[in-house]
Amino acid sequence: MKILVCCKAVPGAVTEVAVETQGNVLRYRSQFQSMNECDEYAIEEALVLKRQYGGEIVALTMGGISTQEILYTAAAKGADKIVRVDAVVQDPAATSIVLAAALKTLGADLILTGTQSRDFLSSFVGVATAQRLGVSFAFAVTAIEKDGEGAVKVRKELGGGRSADVRLPLPALVCIQTGIQPLNYTPPARLMRARQQRPQSITLADLGLTQDDIAPKGYRIASVARPVRSGQAQILAGTAEETVRQLLSKIAEVR
Repeated sequence: MKILVCCKAVPGAVTEVAVETQGNVLRYRSQFQSMNECDEYAIEEALVLKRQYGGEIVALTMGGISTQEILYTAAAKGADKIVRVDAVVQDPAATSIVLAAALKTLGADLILTGTQSRDFLSSFVGVATAQRLGVSFAFAVTAIEKDGEGAVKVRKELGGGRSADVRLPLPALVCIQTGIQPLNYTPPARLMRARQQRPQSITLADLGLTQDDIAPKGYRIASVARPVRSGQAQILAGTAEETVRQLLSKIAEVR
């Protein structure tokens, strides 16, 4: 079984946050890129599936040369192949376009993504990518096992403490929930050896895409600003009945 894990590089410790002079771009300084937490859980689940059923693990990311560091982390953990799409894309919809094109090129039986990225928190990319690929999918998955040769059975969260077991024909895309497997420590020696591995690089042209194909559509960022502090907290004193009356009065003032 060929398992492809989509990993995103997100900023580590962020400092010197500021809004650019044009007012619609956020600037910051970050010393390093780290793997998105949800995606790291997806890597760990892929390793478990490989030990159980055999196969190959491919780690895929998208971005500039600095994002390769998370691919080295994936290789140190046990990924057999690492691939980078050389494109910087911020819009989640455009990200799904690029990922779907890359996944069609690379091919996989099972695609694993996280449920969301730490920077955008959109929970959109995985589901949109599955839709573009036309494959079965499940979101917020907490367990996976093979169900015959051509399918997997997954358990996905429904909310409110409920879950459902679903059978997905392969190929399938699964959005992994955090905590599905423990995160294992990667020894520095293995990471150093992984850095000697050269990732496969794919350009937008290789995927038959142009910059116009991945430009955000239907919206624009008008402005970016720091939160404005508009007031102070007020402590309501008195009996329970008096506090409730004061609270209702305050609510009526702002309605």
